[in-house]
Amino acid sequence: MSAALQMTVRRSASARTSVAVIAVVMSVAALTGCTIDTAEPDAGKTATPAPAQTEPSTTLTGEERVEQEKIREACAAFPVRGDTGARGEAQGTVYESDGEGLATVYTLASGDTLEGIANRFCLDLEELYARYQPSTITLLAGEHVALQKEYVADARRASGYLFPACPADDTGYPIVASIGWEPIEDNSPISRANITGAPIDTGTAYGAKGAARSNAAGELIDYTVAPNDNWRSIRDRFCFDLYYMASLTGGWADDAPVIHPGDVIPMQPQYREINTGAPPAD
Repeated sequence: MSAALQMTVRRSASARTSVAVIAVVMSVAALTGCTIDTAEPDAGKTATPAPAQTEPSTTLTGEERVEQEKIREACAAFPVRGDTGARGEAQGTVYESDGEGLATVYTLASGDTLEGIANRFCLDLEELYARYQPSTITLLAGEHVALQKEYVADARRASGYLFPACPADDTGYPIVASIGWEPIEDNSPISRANITGAPIDTGTAYGAKGAARSNAAGELIDYTVAPNDNWRSIRDRFCFDLYYMASLTGGWADDAPVIHPGDVIPMQPQYREINTGAPPAD
């Protein structure tokens, strides 16, 4: 039902990790029956094999020394994740920033390298390598990169992955709370809920930054909508699909209510019989 987004990072003779120039085609599978919406982007085309690698030179040229000095001077005046400006190997754009204006998710451009990104945003290159291992991961132009570990789910969501922070089963599909809506009788538009699983809180994320309440048993009670929240991100954060959402709102998925800051959304089913009419589409 989904294809994992491939990532390849090539190294040039100077051992810089270049982003493959590949177009990414993303698709989200349509929901039918009680299938949960867990589609991820289609894999990009296979990159041309990288040329044979050579041993990196340990001696910097005069031009490289000047560039390194510029980087040190720029980062002395910028905090970590501060944007010092586009450069040769970091020509992409900032996709998301935090409340202090520091970049959290970055959109890759053709020719970008992890080294260039680290230099532009004053990051620890080793930490960036640990997240996006050059030997095994392929980075694609148009893909999104987390500039700090806690923003990995946001970056995956920006790249089209659904339920990016939710636990997965042995096949890699996210485990989410869902409901099988079954007609109460033949040809009836009224369906009864058959609940599977329960929502969990994977933590605040872009589009779902409100506060959640739980009871003494750790079960989620409700969620208070924050500014700029949206249903897609709320479902991603709490790991429940369109069918489960219908039990919270009382409307079929195509009729999800508009939400506003301060609205309180219950996290436990409120409606166990609803007029489903036809299956929802996401």
